[in-house]
Amino acid sequence: MSVDYKKIEFALHESLVQIDNAYRLLEYDAQLLDKIQECMELVKTKRYSIAVMGEFKRGKSSLINALLGSKILPADVTPTTATINRITFATTPKAVVTYKDGAAEEIGINELSEYVTKLTSDGEHRAMKIKEATIYYPTQICQNYVDIIDTPGLNDEERMTKITIDMLENVDAVIVPIHARAPFSATEKGFVCQMLESGNIHNIVFVMTFMDQLDEDDYEYDSFIDYVKTRIQNEVFEELENRRAEEHIISKAHMILDNMNLFAVSSSLALKSFITNSREDLKKSGFDEFSGSLLHVVTAKQIENAVQKSVEHINMMVSEMAAQNEKRVDRINSEIRQAEESFETVSDYGGRVKKLLNETFAAGYDRIEESLTGLNALKNTAISLFIKSLSEVRVNSNEAIKEALTGAASSFETIVHNDGLIPTVRKILQYLDLETLSEYGRSELLPALSALGIPEQEDSAAVMLRFAETRLNDLTFKWTFPVIANVPDLTNCNVIETAIDAVDRSVNDCVNEFNAAVMDIRKNWFLQADGDAKKITAITDEVYREKHESLDWKLKAQLHNYHVMQADSKAILERCAQLENEVLNDATGGKVQ
Repeated sequence: MSVDYKKIEFALHESLVQIDNAYRLLEYDAQLLDKIQECMELVKTKRYSIAVMGEFKRGKSSLINALLGSKILPADVTPTTATINRITFATTPKAVVTYKDGAAEEIGINELSEYVTKLTSDGEHRAMKIKEATIYYPTQICQNYVDIIDTPGLNDEERMTKITIDMLENVDAVIVPIHARAPFSATEKGFVCQMLESGNIHNIVFVMTFMDQLDEDDYEYDSFIDYVKTRIQNEVFEELENRRAEEHIISKAHMILDNMNLFAVSSSLALKSFITNSREDLKKSGFDEFSGSLLHVVTAKQIENAVQKSVEHINMMVSEMAAQNEKRVDRINSEIRQAEESFETVSDYGGRVKKLLNETFAAGYDRIEESLTGLNALKNTAISLFIKSLSEVRVNSNEAIKEALTGAASSFETIVHNDGLIPTVRKILQYLDLETLSEYGRSELLPALSALGIPEQEDSAAVMLRFAETRLNDLTFKWTFPVIANVPDLTNCNVIETAIDAVDRSVNDCVNEFNAAVMDIRKNWFLQADGDAKKITAITDEVYREKHESLDWKLKAQLHNYHVMQADSKAILERCAQLENEVLNDATGGKVQ
């Protein structure tokens, strides 16, 4: 009874959906989710990539041209191909070159040789910048999500060989062209063993090219084919034994080589027959049998490949769950620890700020005193002004003496404002340095609040500084004692003594106002810090309790969902193994090794 592939496709898709749902629920890595989506797309389309790989001068590009029925790819007697060239289906022919920097450029198919070959130094230089050239072409073999890939020849140049070897991880099957006049070299033997060791290569097709270069009278076709098959089998198994290959590699080699696909063709005769419409040349080329069989092989292998890759991927995803869960649990525990540390930082805020403020005032107190002493020094300036002004009086009258005293008092007010008050305000603000407090807010408090999801609060240091600036800038010098004696006749009075007394008392009162302002600033700063601390702590208490409780539940749910998924994954793996066996049994007629 034939296998119901639709049922298998549905079962695989269902398994992938279960894994996808589990990974999303458990919040595992997004890259793995992308892999699951890729796998779902593979199950849906059964996209299949066949690379033509082998030694240089084995006719790889010519072989692909014959499959396409037209000379699309550049081909030459010397090693030509310098890039990866992908042929994919499209109703309208075109070519797109994708560069290593991510840029893409559409070119004419007839321009390919200028981009993907090394026939000229300019072409080779350009090819080194190209990641891949994609040729869109309406060919039957590529119609159902099949891509054929042309690669640079092995043993041509080290760089060319690396491009081809690196491509092994991105293809599903390989066509290995071997030269009819020297079938299966040591390089080809090593390459086949390398493919058998590759996890994603499940199908190898051998094609003997240049059959037209053999004299038909010198060999019997069937015997020659059997000879080459036997040689490939013997040499590969001998090499695997020398390499001490693991049992699953030997089993894979038997699966592929015991049922070997080996075809003998002449690409040049096939291409000639397409031009001349010669049925005789087409038959002699061997391409009718090759292309028909290849299409059949690809069609049969597409579902098998999709199942095998999907099952491999599901096995990997399930086996990855423990590590992914451990990482996710570690992240949640890290969030819990961060929340706890942040809460502790905010809880310590009030005490920390008061300590910093105390340090600020302690560090600036002596220098503030020095600044205020500087104000006292202005007394001498005032006295000098009064003496000078009175000395310039020429008429000994009340009016002249009053005018001299009033003018000196006004001049001193200007001097004390410009040379005393303003510099003193600036110095005091400089000495009351809040940078340490600001730095604490930026480096510790704000990150702690942010970690708890609390919006940024107004900068306490900025608020405090604004208050200090306002309070100090509001200070002015006032004559708190009259500079003019309250007597009827100033001409017979010691006016300078009264002025000196006024200077002394008024400057002292100004200094006291500064001291009072500094004390007000201190009081305000501590009240501000205390109020901010209480406000922030109140907000943080509530937010922290909610966040900690949420994270605790998140951790419990994570562990519970993981254990449930572990049980479900066992059933998923059993079902996938059964699906894979059904497909492989159908492919091998029930002879799965």
